[in-house]
Amino acid sequence: MHGAEILPKTTMDDVKTPDTPDYRAVLDALAVPVYATDAEGIVTYFNAAAAAVAGREPELGKDRWCVSWQLRRPDGSPLPHDQCPMARALKEGRPIRGEELIAVRPDGASVPLLPHPTPIFDDTGALTGAVNLLMDLSGTKDMERSSRYLAAIVESSDDAIVAKNLDGIITSWNRGAQRLFGYTAEEVIGESITILIPPERLSEEPRILERIRRGELVDHFETRRRRKDGTLVDISLTVSPVRDATGRIIGASKIARDITETKSAAEALTARFREQAALYRLTERVQRTKRIEEVYEATLDAIQGALNCDRASILLFDDSGIMRFVAARGLSEHYQRAVDGHSPWIAGANDPEPIFVENVDEAEISRELKESIVREGIGALAFFPLVTEGRLIGKFMTYYDRPHRFAETEVGMALTIARQLGFSIQRMRAEYARRQAEEQLRRNEANERARAAELAAIMEAVPALIWIARTPDCRVISGNNSSYEILRLPHDSNLSMSAPPGEHPTNFRVFSEGRALSPEEMPVQRAARGEEVQNFEEEVRFDDGSSRHIFGNATPLRDVTGEVVGAVAAAVDITGRKQAEEALQESERRLQLALDAGHMGAWEWNLETGAVIWSPGLEVLHRVEPGTFGGTLADFKRDIHPDDLPLIEREMARAIETEGDYHVVYRAQLPDGTIRWMEAFGQLSPRNGPKRRLTGVCMDITERREAEAQRNLLVAELSHRVKNTLAIVGSIARQTFSTNPDATAAHRSFEARIRALAQTHTRLAEESWSGVSLKTVLFDELAPYHDDSRTNVTLAGPPAMLPPKHALTLGMAAHELATNAAKHGALSVKSGKVDIEWMIDVASERLRICWSETGGPAVVAPKHNGFGRLLLERVLASDLGGEVHLEFAPQGLVCTIDVPYPRGAPG
Repeated sequence: MHGAEILPKTTMDDVKTPDTPDYRAVLDALAVPVYATDAEGIVTYFNAAAAAVAGREPELGKDRWCVSWQLRRPDGSPLPHDQCPMARALKEGRPIRGEELIAVRPDGASVPLLPHPTPIFDDTGALTGAVNLLMDLSGTKDMERSSRYLAAIVESSDDAIVAKNLDGIITSWNRGAQRLFGYTAEEVIGESITILIPPERLSEEPRILERIRRGELVDHFETRRRRKDGTLVDISLTVSPVRDATGRIIGASKIARDITETKSAAEALTARFREQAALYRLTERVQRTKRIEEVYEATLDAIQGALNCDRASILLFDDSGIMRFVAARGLSEHYQRAVDGHSPWIAGANDPEPIFVENVDEAEISRELKESIVREGIGALAFFPLVTEGRLIGKFMTYYDRPHRFAETEVGMALTIARQLGFSIQRMRAEYARRQAEEQLRRNEANERARAAELAAIMEAVPALIWIARTPDCRVISGNNSSYEILRLPHDSNLSMSAPPGEHPTNFRVFSEGRALSPEEMPVQRAARGEEVQNFEEEVRFDDGSSRHIFGNATPLRDVTGEVVGAVAAAVDITGRKQAEEALQESERRLQLALDAGHMGAWEWNLETGAVIWSPGLEVLHRVEPGTFGGTLADFKRDIHPDDLPLIEREMARAIETEGDYHVVYRAQLPDGTIRWMEAFGQLSPRNGPKRRLTGVCMDITERREAEAQRNLLVAELSHRVKNTLAIVGSIARQTFSTNPDATAAHRSFEARIRALAQTHTRLAEESWSGVSLKTVLFDELAPYHDDSRTNVTLAGPPAMLPPKHALTLGMAAHELATNAAKHGALSVKSGKVDIEWMIDVASERLRICWSETGGPAVVAPKHNGFGRLLLERVLASDLGGEVHLEFAPQGLVCTIDVPYPRGAPG
């Protein structure tokens, strides 16, 4: 329904503008409560004043007949909604007038109202709805009650009440007349009424008297009259004939009302219509445009048209929080440069109020600013804040060439324009942000596709064997290239032994400790039932008699609720290791046979503890009862010939100093007094090993023993590293795929963590697994997040070399902390900063690391533990025996890590 259909015709006739405004917008801005319904009484429109008087927000399309919560009759009895004047007007098809009612608000307050419901018909005469204008009688009830008493007392009337005879001679004069015209009753009674009539209006009096003689009522005749002081006043006259007891007209009673304010109000109403038209044009223009510059131009037009100012401007905060001109009308470039950046408010201020300078000459502002304003010829100005989502984003300003008093109507209109401009800027920015987000989404999707392809390539290229079951029954299991290749199956086949007959593999069987496993005993099937399967070792026997050995872990896959939805297993082919172990066992057996047959012996000296270990064969060589060797270096030297002891000590010292081989020929003085020559070969263990030892053999089997010792170390190291790597990969896979329902995000996280692990492996490999510095590990993990100035990440601490196990675990911890900071913490914003400091406590042999974030978003403690937190709090504790403390301070995360520092590591 168009708002113009419900406006009084007199109002429409009073306003003639070149452009017909949207009268719905006019109704929205009116302070008079108005609402409309369809033919069924369903509320289809209401303005803000209607909602205010009802004390609630009506529900369009649901509320019926009226906008009020409850209704009562003037006597206080309830009035059902379907019996209200609006309902009757729709049912009877006629306007309802003069029936007062009381509206009850939800908060219990009541408001007396005088409704004016009017039905609306279309061109065919069909009822289409109704409009209701509500008159709030709250402020007039007492006055009406008093008026009934005062009506009988003419003297107390505010209106001028004058009586005259048919010759126009004044016969009575009340105080209202005295107040209006300035004459006392004594001054005018007996005088002609023409003393009040300006010369140019003297012709009105004969016509009025003529109508009175005919018994006619002269009602609401608007004219002008002259006061005693000569000033003119606009009045509305009602002149009634006065009859005597016989009914003969003997004079007239005249009621004159001062309508100066009414005239002013009418003029103000006309101005309001012009303002509303300007606001309507602004709304229409900003809704059509897609360019922010056009929004500025439309707003400047509305400001000057509605507020009648001489100049105007719009300023917004830039990214650095400085207020800058974005559009101006009538201001010089020099002035804009002079005041650019000036603002009475800071960016983001809450609920700022407009500021008015009605006379620049009298304003208390800085001398420099006042000089710039006066030089520009500005006499008055006003600041109107632009607010979006409760935060200040800028302002618009109005300028007047002369001092100007800002009326409340001007302020209200200005604030309406400010709201419209703020909303338009917000809409434009949101649209720009949406386009940017869509473009970023397209780029992200392309990146995700590339990352997914890259992750798939990594999964296929990794030498580890990976099996994934995506349902708890494990009827379908897929894997990577390595898993299909080791089982000698096509890449699109089902790897599950739990598959139905005809679908499961038949070319192999799986054994553990020599026993064939059923499908339910397989690691993936066990994990799919919720079991963590650690360090399983299996033999896969093929139909052709060949076999492969695998070693790995299996873990359940869980959804976000913790329910098991499948399982994943990661393993490595240890066939080569098994063969090496078997060869080693055979070598040890042959070596022992050779030692026994050749009367050879082996020895070991621990440089840290001083303990010396002899083999039984060496005890036999030295004629010592089995198990009676004292186990110290002094016990060893006791059997050395005194002449050869300096040589042995010198060669031992040289071997330790140069980290070279130990080789010496010496004489042993046995307990029975005999002397034997012995040739000893020894080798110092690596510096980064768990213990510093000098190990060797006697007699002429040095090379064979060294090969045995070296082989033992290599096999042990291989087994240790394989187990550690599998445990780490299994943990990463378990935590990544079980806690993240988004496959793409899970793949991305899994890839990042594998890369972090590989990066530390690479560093260790570059140093031949002798260790890597803590600073290198931290720098590698944080390098992708450095800003251009490289000041957002700082590393500080003494030199600290980490053995492989420490380096791998702390590298994963640094990766998780850095990833979290980039996603949610300090590294997710430009102003964020990460400071990492460490120290080595030599006395307690502890390494303490402090990770501190500042300048990022406010931190809220997480409700659930993710993989990163599990790694920090559990893996660091179990793998390194360390302690982790996480403090989710609002200003930034602080993580403290305290782990043992290996003795002998350089600090």
